[in-house]
Amino acid sequence: MINFVKEYIDNRIQLIKLGLVSVLANLTANLISSFLILLILLIILFMFSISLAYLIGQQYQNIALGFAIVGGIYCLIFIIYMLFAKDKIDIRVKNKIVQAAFAAEKELTEENND
Repeated sequence: MINFVKEYIDNRIQLIKLGLVSVLANLTANLISSFLILLILLIILFMFSISLAYLIGQQYQNIALGFAIVGGIYCLIFIIYMLFAKDKIDIRVKNKIVQAAFAAEKELTEENND
């Protein structure tokens, strides 16, 4: 009887480990996918920023001034973000991570029930 209990406990531990690996794999996949999307968007933004800086620089006949203006715009956006939006975005990111973990756990329990 004791051997059956030990075997049951060992099996449950293995199941929990496999479940944890599944949840972590889903979270990691979501994180990597989100990171790649963000990286592509940053590259696009970078290219548009260079284009805008050259356009502004040509209008003022000073390319350095165009880059300074675009840099100033980004500094202003950063300050506004830090003052008003940082906490709200942090909460949204945390909620998305928790939702992804619960979704992965729900998927795992549905797989185990089948």
